[in-house]
Amino acid sequence: MSLAKVAEQELLVLTHELRKQYPKDFWDHEFFQSAPARHLQVLDPDMYQVIAMVGALTLLILAVACSNLGGLLLARGVTREREIGIRLAIGASKPRIFRQLFTETLLLALLGSVAGLALGYVVFRVTLAAPGTPRWVSATPDWRVYLFVVGVSLVAAVFFGLTPALQIARQQQKRTIARQVLVGAQMAASCVLLIVAGLLVREVHHALYTSPGFGYVQVLSVDLGLHSHGYTPAAAQAYLNQFGSRLRAVPGVTSVALSSTPPLGHNRIATITADLGGHPAEIHPYQVDPDFFKTMSIPLLRGRNLLPGEANAVVVSESLARRQWPGEDPLGKFWDKDMVVGVAGNARMNAWDPRNAMEMYHSAQIEDMPGMVVVVKTAGAPDGLTTVVKSIAEDLDPKVFPEIHLLKADFQRNMVPVEAAAMGASLLGMAALLLASLGLGGLVTYAVSERKKEIAIRIALGARPGHVLSAILRQFLWPVVLGLLAGFAGTAALSRVLRRILYGVGNLDPLSYVGALGVLVIIVTIAALLPARRALKLDPMRALHYE
Repeated sequence: MSLAKVAEQELLVLTHELRKQYPKDFWDHEFFQSAPARHLQVLDPDMYQVIAMVGALTLLILAVACSNLGGLLLARGVTREREIGIRLAIGASKPRIFRQLFTETLLLALLGSVAGLALGYVVFRVTLAAPGTPRWVSATPDWRVYLFVVGVSLVAAVFFGLTPALQIARQQQKRTIARQVLVGAQMAASCVLLIVAGLLVREVHHALYTSPGFGYVQVLSVDLGLHSHGYTPAAAQAYLNQFGSRLRAVPGVTSVALSSTPPLGHNRIATITADLGGHPAEIHPYQVDPDFFKTMSIPLLRGRNLLPGEANAVVVSESLARRQWPGEDPLGKFWDKDMVVGVAGNARMNAWDPRNAMEMYHSAQIEDMPGMVVVVKTAGAPDGLTTVVKSIAEDLDPKVFPEIHLLKADFQRNMVPVEAAAMGASLLGMAALLLASLGLGGLVTYAVSERKKEIAIRIALGARPGHVLSAILRQFLWPVVLGLLAGFAGTAALSRVLRRILYGVGNLDPLSYVGALGVLVIIVTIAALLPARRALKLDPMRALHYE
């Protein structure tokens, strides 16, 4: 027997005992509903790709930080050149020097891991303190988290610390290939993160300021739960008729309608899977009354409205009609046994992506009445109507406790995950930009310290500042350009995943690409010019004497 069946049986026993103890408060056929907890539900297959993308972006931050550290280790090797030379002169072997340098890198990696675990624990605790967070979520890492962190730290230390340690131990700092690769990697990773952040921010802006295809600002939904109170279809219909009549008499109420599924879900989202054009597609079915389209401000583009209790008739959304009958008139066509009598505008009430906003509407039958939800539209803000709605519902039946939702608040609540994703990607992008700027500044400083003699000679011979700056920065031009091109290509490769979470904004949005490029060019230029300009202030005599 499944866990759901066991839970239902236990709830039935509990309801029976409560009915014995409180006979006045429970109907004869009233029962508690059971539903799987959200955290136990299986993720949509598309979400696994989104989670993988988030993991990849996080690893990009790690790669930028590690390449930054590798570049700084190379720059630090210049200051230790004499130390290592003395060690070699008095008999130290190169493998021993390498082991020392690599041990320092491992120690840095382990210390960083400990600091990261502590910071992550604090941030997670602060996040879990937010209202509505499930109590079963714990901020304490288990052994798998520790193992993963240690493993990633070791891999990062080996991959990014090995090359600098080898070059320093062999006193080969003048090889520029390694630092050019590091610059290119930093630029590519930062570019990907900034573009993704820009796309997500643009998505949030589009979702907040673009109409979803239905009115929600002045609408509230009332879930009476008549099916769980033991109402028969006839009794539910009688209750809903009285409830609707009294609501229409309330000042400020302009329209009242019925729907089998509440707008924006409320944990009651109905979907059916159909084959459209050889590809599976999800369709959201609704059983509604004729006033539903007026109440939800959904336009009827073609055909007519549904009639009360009409059977074998269906109104389909524009996107569904286009997918099922491309280039044809859908009116008079049949969906199974139901004839299409109208085409409505796309209303993304339970599907944020307009390409997936496919709905079909049937006229509600009497057997649907116990599960119907009441939708109320007001002339002004509906906030003050909740008390009146609750009073009317309990006046008709004291045992009914309606669940009232303001659609404006639900819409904003549904936007929270997208806003959080945009904020997270923006923070990752800013962190990558900061790390890349510091890394590039360190590498330019390294290049300046490596070429002090050359710079001093150029200045002594009267070279103009522009020529000296050009000579210093020229070696970083191609790594930066190639890194940016690789970042653009990497973001385009993510297009399949991005297409699933970007609604209304293309995954190749030019504004996001140009904005990321502009920010990177400005920050990278500043990061490179500051240490390069300091090179122009060198005293040629002191620099040559030191060398």
